Amino acid sequence: MTFNARAWMIWIAAAAVIVIIARNPLYALTMLTVTLIVTAAFRRSASDQQGGLSLVRIGAFILIFSALYNAFFVHVGETVIITLPDWPLIGGKITLEAMVEGASNGLTLLALLAVFMALNAIVPAGDLVRLVPVALHDLGLVVLIAVTYIPETRRHLKRIREAQAIRGHELHGFRDWQPLVIPLLVGGLERAMRLAETMVSRGYGATHDDQSSTTDRLALLIGLGLALAGWILVVWQGDMGWLVLLTGFAILSWLLWRRGRQRSRTSYSPNSWAKKDWLILVAAIIALVVVFSLNYSVYQSTLSYSPYPQLGLPAFDWRIGLAMALMVFPVTFILFTPSEGQRDSLS
Repeated sequence: MTFNARAWMIWIAAAAVIVIIARNPLYALTMLTVTLIVTAAFRRSASDQQGGLSLVRIGAFILIFSALYNAFFVHVGETVIITLPDWPLIGGKITLEAMVEGASNGLTLLALLAVFMALNAIVPAGDLVRLVPVALHDLGLVVLIAVTYIPETRRHLKRIREAQAIRGHELHGFRDWQPLVIPLLVGGLERAMRLAETMVSRGYGATHDDQSSTTDRLALLIGLGLALAGWILVVWQGDMGWLVLLTGFAILSWLLWRRGRQRSRTSYSPNSWAKKDWLILVAAIIALVVVFSLNYSVYQSTLSYSPYPQLGLPAFDWRIGLAMALMVFPVTFILFTPSEGQRDSLS
C-alpha cells in the first residue's frame, strides 16, 4: 500500500513540533511509542528492521549521558545522592532531581530522533526528490544520495562480515579488519560507478542553457541581504526585523518559483492524493491543533515538566494524550485493508 509523500511529510512535521512543544516525559514517551508503531507498520523493507535495535542502543546512550551530564553540571535539587569535592565545574552535590531533568531532556531528544528515523524508514528517497522545488532539484538529489550513502554502506558491511564469517574469519584486533575494509572500499567505488552510469544513461547532467539573468542575480542578492538584515534587526527592533526577514524570504521564494518555471521535470508515475492520504493529514492536524489550543491554558501544569525543587510525578492531560494517540491512525489501513494475496483469494 502506497501513500502520498506529502501526507507523510506533514505527519512527520506535526510529530516533531508536538515533541518540541510538549516537554513532558510522559508525552515524549507517548510520541515515541506512536512513532515506533507507525514505523514498524510502514517501513519499506525487512532490511530496516534492525533500526529498532539501533534506536534502543542509541536511546540508552542518550538517556544515560544526558542524566549524568545534567547531574554533574546542575547542582540543584533537594534529594542529594552524593556530594563531590570542590572540583571545578562538576564539584558539589549530585541530586536526583538533576538526573531526572537530564533524563527527561534525553527522552525528548530520543523521541525527536525516532520521528526523523521514521521519515527515513517510511518515505522513499525518490519521493523526497520529487518534493524538492524544481529549481533545487539537482541540490536535493545530491543531498539525498549523500544521506543514503551511510545506511547503504552499513548494509554492505553487514554482508561482507557475514561472508567472511562463513569463511571462518573472526575479528580480534585492528589487523583483522583488513579483509573487511578492502571489499567495503571496492564495493563503494563500484556503487558509485553504477550510480554515475545510471544517471548518465537517463540524461542527468545533459547540457542546456541555464544561465542566470541579471534580474535573478539581483533578486538573489537583495533577498539574502534582507534576510540577513532582518535576522539582525529582530534582536533590536522586534516587529520591524520580522517584517524585513519575511520580505527577504518572500523575494527568495519568488526567485525559486521563477527559476522553477524555467525548467521542466517529467513525472512518470504521479502520486495523487487519495482518501487515505487525507485521513493521515487530518489526524496530524487534529493532534497539532489540540496541543496548540491547550498550550496556553494548561502549559504550566502539563506541557512542561520540572522536577525542581523536589522530585514529583509529571502531570498528564488526557486530551493531549488522546490527540497524540490519534496519530497512530494510519496503522488502521494495515490492519483493516486486505493485502493483494487476500484480495486475490477473495476474488
